[in-house]
Amino acid sequence: MRRNSLLKRAPRGQSMVEYVVVAAAFLGFTVLGWPFLTQLINALHRYFQSLYYIIQSPVP
Repeated sequence: MRRNSLLKRAPRGQSMVEYVVVAAAFLGFTVLGWPFLTQLINALHRYFQSLYYIIQSPVP
C-alpha cells in the first residue's frame, strides 16, 4: 500500500520541478537581458529626440 501512495505523488513532484526550472530559466534570461533592454530603450529615446530636434529646427 505504501508503494501505491508513492506512485500517486510522483507526477505532482515532477510537475513542480518542471515549473521551478522553467520559472528560474525565465527569470535568469530576464536578468541577463536587462542591460540590453536598458541600452535599447536609451537608443530609442535618443533616436526620437533627434527626430523631434530635426522637426523643430528653423531651417526649412
